[in-house]
Amino acid sequence: MSTFMGSKAQTPLESEESLGRYFQDHAKAKSRQLVGLELEVLGVHARTGRALAYSGPEGIENVLKTLAQRFGYETVLDHGRSIALRRRDAMISLEPGGQVELSAPPALNVFEIEGQIRQFFSELTSLKSDFPENAWITFGIQPYSLREEIEWVPKTRYKIMAQHMSTRGSLSHDMMKCTATNQVNFDYQDEEDAMESLRVALSITSIVTALFANSPFSGGAPNGFLTRRLEIWNHTDPARTGIPWKFLEPGKTFRDYLDFMLEMPMFFIVREGNWIPMQGRTFRSFLKSGYENWQATLEDFELHLSTSFPEARIKQYLEVRGMDCQSLSLIPAVAAFWKGLLYRRETKREALKLVEFATLADRVKLHQEVPRLGLTARLGNRPIFELARDLVDLSCESLSYQTTQAETRSECVFLKKIRSEIIETRQSPAEQFLAWYREKPVRNPAEIVDRLAIG
Repeated sequence: MSTFMGSKAQTPLESEESLGRYFQDHAKAKSRQLVGLELEVLGVHARTGRALAYSGPEGIENVLKTLAQRFGYETVLDHGRSIALRRRDAMISLEPGGQVELSAPPALNVFEIEGQIRQFFSELTSLKSDFPENAWITFGIQPYSLREEIEWVPKTRYKIMAQHMSTRGSLSHDMMKCTATNQVNFDYQDEEDAMESLRVALSITSIVTALFANSPFSGGAPNGFLTRRLEIWNHTDPARTGIPWKFLEPGKTFRDYLDFMLEMPMFFIVREGNWIPMQGRTFRSFLKSGYENWQATLEDFELHLSTSFPEARIKQYLEVRGMDCQSLSLIPAVAAFWKGLLYRRETKREALKLVEFATLADRVKLHQEVPRLGLTARLGNRPIFELARDLVDLSCESLSYQTTQAETRSECVFLKKIRSEIIETRQSPAEQFLAWYREKPVRNPAEIVDRLAIG
């Protein structure tokens, strides 16, 4: 959920035609394509496993202040409270429940991304002497604290969103406060490339979510799911989440995606630093008729794009979203996996061939069953474990074609972690966690935190 940095400039939009080239204008030549990572970690008390509060001496706000002082970040404030840090092109922001998110600068390759992750984790763990009771874990959900026990980050944006979403999905607030993910961002060369990448991502997202399932434990016990995070998302505001099924069809265009966004209810606009709730009107309605004394601007549209949360979405780039937060060894692998599939057109078409047999009903059923069944679920009559294995192989082959003169190593080296830790064991990270937990079911929270901690 993006941190809006604000803009005094407002570019008026006179009609829908004003947005006609918006997505095309952000296309990039193949030689300029980069890859970006967004990584969320959960702050918990090392002994109890409970979520860190935002406020208080040991809270997230003081963690941000200490990071800023020690590592040269600029602090971003909302009504005097610290909500984000910025250092050149890197951003550390807070999700509604205090999840700490790194939005790393776009990188040339996954080797650079691995370095960004290690630097971020190093900065967090260096604060151990300042906050000895704090720990940082990579997991898809808070392991002990429930949503009502987690303090809201005092961000104006979240207050409006929480009020709007409280009536739009029974688990919307669980999504906002309890879950954590890894997201990977990709450039597109043109309309065909963007829409084909979106189609691929949405067509296989349920399989990939099962491959990287990592949220089987919450409320202090196994929760009956392998990816509780996806189950929560499946009960969150259906107007802006999930899989927009029409984009699995071939031949979709930027205009189709623009229409999708124009018909989505709005949360807010910002004028002179003030956040103005839009009472659920669509962007198309706002563009046509305005709201009170305000008329739609380009900045309003870009803010609106950041409030759409499907499993994959198009902004100024393609953002792939449908994964639980992974351990350090697998986060770069997630980025490499998607890069292999999406940055070679022949590979995208091979990926689509793997799932083209499935009906829409098959796909809907799979997305509903993956939270509990994980890699044992089936797409039609096909076990998705086999499809996941084939997708890993396709990605690795593609990455071998993506080496450059500047970086001759194949990023497939990162996929070896997926093969050794998941494919060869036939167990997702969630299943491995549960197997470890059941060896000694009476475990104290400190043991669980230690297993999930970044260092």
